[in-house]
Amino acid sequence: MKNFDLRDYQGLSGIGQHKIKKTAVRKIEMFKLELVVPTEKQTKELFRQLSTRAFNISHKELPTYEEHKKYVTYHPYRAWFIIWKDEVALGNVYIQNDNSIGLNCSNNISQLQIEKTLNILTSEFQPLDPVPSVRIGKFFLNVAASNVKLQDKLKSIGLIEKQRSFIYDQ
Repeated sequence: MKNFDLRDYQGLSGIGQHKIKKTAVRKIEMFKLELVVPTEKQTKELFRQLSTRAFNISHKELPTYEEHKKYVTYHPYRAWFIIWKDEVALGNVYIQNDNSIGLNCSNNISQLQIEKTLNILTSEFQPLDPVPSVRIGKFFLNVAASNVKLQDKLKSIGLIEKQRSFIYDQ
């Protein structure tokens, strides 16, 4: 799949490669968000990520690969991307129509990489207009209550906790 530079970005064909310079190491790494089209390779990668995920909000049991493949093919997201650093997938990120951003990432993802991911995403997409009692006019993230490391990283990059959600577990 071709990856596009942000200067060439003309829609939902992909968000390009960004170089992050590590001062101490002086190494340039390729950091990119790859649009989920989906290809078979992407579907397999997303299933690998799903099956190794430590924190889940929306499901209790792992779906079969065929169920997952169908979900990926007909996903409900405005946009969905796999997060890559060099040739290693760090996770995936998506935007929904309620302006929520879903961030599913490995524990190895750094605060800087999360910040870069969110900066790229929010520079390329605008929140949908607010609809009273339906949608806030800003992006927001839902994070599993038990995922304290991600909560801390998001707070460290300047995101503000505004709400806690409670569900009936019946």
